[in-house]
Amino acid sequence: MTSVLSIAAAVLGFSVLIVVHEAGHAWVARRLGMRVDRFSVGFGPVLWSFRRRGIEFCLSALPLGGYVKIAGMAPGEEIDPADPAAYCNQPAWRRFLAIAAGPTMNWLVAVLLAAALISTVGLRTADPASRVGELKPGWPAAEAGLQGGDRIDAVAGVPVRTWDELVAQIRLHPGERVSLAVVRGDGERARALALELTPRAEGGMGRAGFGPAILLEQRPLPAALGVAVVRTNQGLGQQLAGFVQVIQRRRASDLSGPVGIAQELFQGARSGTATFLTMLWGLSIALALLNLLPLPALDGGRLVFLVYEIVTRRRVNERVENVVHLAGFVALLALMLAVTVFGDLARFLKR
Repeated sequence: MTSVLSIAAAVLGFSVLIVVHEAGHAWVARRLGMRVDRFSVGFGPVLWSFRRRGIEFCLSALPLGGYVKIAGMAPGEEIDPADPAAYCNQPAWRRFLAIAAGPTMNWLVAVLLAAALISTVGLRTADPASRVGELKPGWPAAEAGLQGGDRIDAVAGVPVRTWDELVAQIRLHPGERVSLAVVRGDGERARALALELTPRAEGGMGRAGFGPAILLEQRPLPAALGVAVVRTNQGLGQQLAGFVQVIQRRRASDLSGPVGIAQELFQGARSGTATFLTMLWGLSIALALLNLLPLPALDGGRLVFLVYEIVTRRRVNERVENVVHLAGFVALLALMLAVTVFGDLARFLKR
């Protein structure tokens, strides 16, 4: 029964984040005078629907997110050029706000989740310092004698002060024995240790087998909101930095597709409410960031065209823009399929 509830929580949690994203598009579009034809929770065949204020609200068969249909937004849709409620006939700045509303809602949900956690059980975030967190049994870090809470001050004689600097140095030494300058304990009990570590070589980079230390942030509710904004923005910056490092090949790609995300949420749900909500917080940040990337078919790609139109006061050829978004959508589906088959399923079969 616990597994069934965990699966239900994982599916529901992910779907809520997508539905909230689409609700942002729909709400702002309506407020700006655009006509919203349909708002669906789920995809596929419609199981149940009703109309209210001109919108068809639907519950569809596949409960994995949802979608919103704004009149005049779909490629090839026949729209009267004189229809003022159509998306395509609206000024560029209004279309910009309607598109930006989706990622903004994901950011807002992340802030609210963070505030709820900070004001109750606490928000678990990674320590930016060069401290050791959870160790993987049988990996080089555990075999070298490292312990959770240790602070690493130098790797192979190179000083490190932050988690990113620590990871970068370890990755430079795959299969090489390196010295570590370690401080164990705090205050008067702190003592310096010299340990040796041989990072495991994976993908041409060294991996030691430990994560960052975890900080628990707790504040009363009024202060929690301000801290939640700061922590969410920090999370957004960290995820963006990680994405840039992957592009620059300074970091191994650990992308997860729908199967991988579902597995992680399932494990989070089994670990307890606090862990599950913390994972939803991180996922909501990731959805906001992903949709703001200037890639075709994503909200960020549409925003690029709209910024061009606002700056130049010239509209991009509709056919060209549609072709670009269609190509981007096909590429995105191909990437998702590749990540699922060669990433998610491959990791699952290795277990």
